[in-house]
Amino acid sequence: MSNPFETDWSNVDLDSESHLSLIEGLSFDTLLLEINCNIQIQEINAKTVTEQFELDLQSRIDEAREIFRANLKNIVKKAKKKQRTA
Repeated sequence: MSNPFETDWSNVDLDSESHLSLIEGLSFDTLLLEINCNIQIQEINAKTVTEQFELDLQSRIDEAREIFRANLKNIVKKAKKKQRTA
């Protein structure tokens, strides 16, 4: 059973949910947590930290593209509607 308070990312209601971000933020805290979980202390260096950052960033980009594609019809419809009322 789905939670009625969860966002349906495959069909965002742009009349009430247009404020939602397409891409999840990447904070220093999140990056440091990912480094801590995925890189052993003796392997932490500029190269491995950069690789972790790029991996996290690419993951967010991929997710944003997926959400965008799933909602493209909604976006086009809403943009046309806004244009007509402007």
